[in-house]
Amino acid sequence: MEKRKHFVGLAIIVATAVIFGMTFPLHAADKLLCGSTATTSSHYVYTVSAGKAINTMSGDKVNVTVVATGGAVDNLERINRGQLNMGIGTWATFYQAYNGIGKYKGKARPKMRALWLYSSNTQNYVVRADSGIKDLEGLTDKKFCPGLRGSATEQLVQQLLETIAVKPDYFRASLADAVAAVKDNRIAGYVKAGAGLDLDGTTKELKAFTKIRLLHWPPDKAAKVQNTMPFVSFVDVPEGTIPGIPAYTTVVQAIGIICYDDSLTNDQAYYIVKGICEGKKYQEAAYPAMKGFDIPGMTMKLTKFPLHPGAIRYYKEIGVKVPAHLIPPEAK
Repeated sequence: MEKRKHFVGLAIIVATAVIFGMTFPLHAADKLLCGSTATTSSHYVYTVSAGKAINTMSGDKVNVTVVATGGAVDNLERINRGQLNMGIGTWATFYQAYNGIGKYKGKARPKMRALWLYSSNTQNYVVRADSGIKDLEGLTDKKFCPGLRGSATEQLVQQLLETIAVKPDYFRASLADAVAAVKDNRIAGYVKAGAGLDLDGTTKELKAFTKIRLLHWPPDKAAKVQNTMPFVSFVDVPEGTIPGIPAYTTVVQAIGIICYDDSLTNDQAYYIVKGICEGKKYQEAAYPAMKGFDIPGMTMKLTKFPLHPGAIRYYKEIGVKVPAHLIPPEAK
């Protein structure tokens, strides 16, 4: 009797749905979490646009929600704990984590997999023009924020400055607090990833109200870093690229999104990368530095740890040649 009532009730629901044109999804989209960075960063804006691209182009398969976090290091830890499915960060940090070197010595993350690269950005050493600091050596004993607390920038900056024997009095803070401290003249400056060769939005806003200087990495110091940290690259920024700033050389960071081999299924990774590559217009609208950026090409060129098999499936589908060193054990 109870079974008959259940059947009748179900029939009424279905009939009502037909009458009113309702439909039932055969399969709900997989809900996934992507770790970003501080909401004041241009890279948070990018991550939100990436989520929109994925949900627009592959929304019937995967649905991505962006989470504000402390950046690459925080994202990696959260993925490791199963709290995130994927997250953004610098390839320099992820390379060290995968190989268990630098700050990750003895703590290798062999399960880490790359999905896509979206930017190659300057790492700007920003100081107040009236701070008296004119070179990297001038940072010693000065209050200076190495980057967003817990971020890849913070970690890498400390490694770089330690390599050239520069020892600031580090100020640990969120990005918003660091910028406020520079404005109030409580600290000399901070480090922040740019947008391509341009400044990021936060530093542009600071520059509009406070005179700043961007510190130059001379050839001898850059060479010393590369001798011990071969995964670090430098770029020359021509005069005129940033209004009022002379030509300078600084660290360049490749930035993208990673996951673990088991934090995404092959299908999920496939549809995520498909959405990113086929929904590039959504990303360019929010993050102009992406215009003209070859996602598949730069991902193959600058990545030095394995791709997720699902990502490989999509790249090969569109004719991209995937180098052998990017193919993980589970895909061989």
